[in-house]
Amino acid sequence: MRIKKKKTALKAAFLYLLLSGGSWMFINSYANSYNMISNNNIVPAGLLLRDEEVSLKFLGHSGKLDISLIAPDSKIYCGAYTLAPDEVRAAAYIISLCI
Repeated sequence: MRIKKKKTALKAAFLYLLLSGGSWMFINSYANSYNMISNNNIVPAGLLLRDEEVSLKFLGHSGKLDISLIAPDSKIYCGAYTLAPDEVRAAAYIISLCI
């Protein structure tokens, strides 16, 4: 009985890795592909962080957002961090390590 549970768990882990790796490869190849007509880089979304401004480009549309209100030394940031659940805090911490 225990061997059957281990096999099921291993199959589930393998399927998860296969699907996540395949989706990552698809997104990576799509982001790095080039248009055959105009040789422009096809990027579905892009994010550019500057001092206190974020520029977001999404499928040909662009927008700018002022992030001075959510700076780590502001009162809004402190309140939002305090009220956020642990999962959101963990995700924010991991994202901050990547930036």
